[in-house]
Amino acid sequence: MLEMYRFVIELIQPLSLLSLVTALGLIRLAWKRGEKRRSLLWVAIPLVLFLACCTPAANYLALGPLEWDYPPLSRRPDDTEAIVVLAGYVKVFDGEGTKVELGEDTLYRCLYAAELYHQGQPCPVVVSGGKVNPDRPGPSCAEAMRDFLIRLGVRPVDLISEDRSRTTYENAVECRQVLQEHRLHKVLLVTDAASLKRAVRCFRSQGVEVIPCGCHYRAPSFEASLLAFLPNPSAAEGVDLAWHEWLGLAWYGLSGKV
Repeated sequence: MLEMYRFVIELIQPLSLLSLVTALGLIRLAWKRGEKRRSLLWVAIPLVLFLACCTPAANYLALGPLEWDYPPLSRRPDDTEAIVVLAGYVKVFDGEGTKVELGEDTLYRCLYAAELYHQGQPCPVVVSGGKVNPDRPGPSCAEAMRDFLIRLGVRPVDLISEDRSRTTYENAVECRQVLQEHRLHKVLLVTDAASLKRAVRCFRSQGVEVIPCGCHYRAPSFEASLLAFLPNPSAAEGVDLAWHEWLGLAWYGLSGKV
C-alpha cells in the first residue's frame, strides 16, 4: 500500500504528469494520422530518450561508475598529513559581495572536511578555489570556505587558502605548490563522490599522494521498483552531473592533463 502511495505521489509531480500527458498526446496523434505515423518518430524517439534520462534508474547507471571505485571512508587514516577540500561554487546575494552563501556542493564538502578534521589530531586543511569571474564582487570560494570551517571549529592556524584555481585541473596544480611549500605529502582529497574520479586523476598526475574521500553520494544503491522508472527532477540533475563529469574526463584525457 505504501509503495502504491509513493508511486501515485511521484506520478502526479509536474515532470511525471506532463510527460505522461505528452506521451498520451503522441499516441493519440499516431492513432489518427494513419500512414503519416512515421513522421512522429522524430518527436517520439527524442521524447522517450529524454524521459529515460530523467529516471532514477538512469541516474544510478550514469553516476554509479563514477562513485563505486571510491566507497565512503569510515574514518580518517592516522597518517594523514593534511586535508584538501575542493570548492564548488558560492552564491553572492548583493552588489557589494558581502552577503555570501556556500553552494550546496561546497557546503557538503566543508561539512565532511570538518568532520574528518575532528576525528584526530588537528592537521592542516587546504581550501582550494578561486573566483570564476574575478571582476564580480565578493570573496573567492576559498575565503568563504575558510570562514565557514572556522565556524565549524577548525582552528584558523590550520587553514591554508588557495584562491587562484578555477578548474579541477588548476586545483591540482595550485595545491601541489601549496603542499610542497608546507612539506605536506599524504593528503585526504575531499570533493563530491561523482567528481572524485576526475579530481584524483588530476592530483595524481601532479605527483600528489591522495586518499580519495568522497561525500554527497548520489548513487549508493538501486531500488528496483516502479518509482525507479518514473522521471523526476533529482534524477535528471544527477544524469546531467554525470554527463559533465564524463565529458570532463574525456577532455582532460585528450588534452593530456591526466
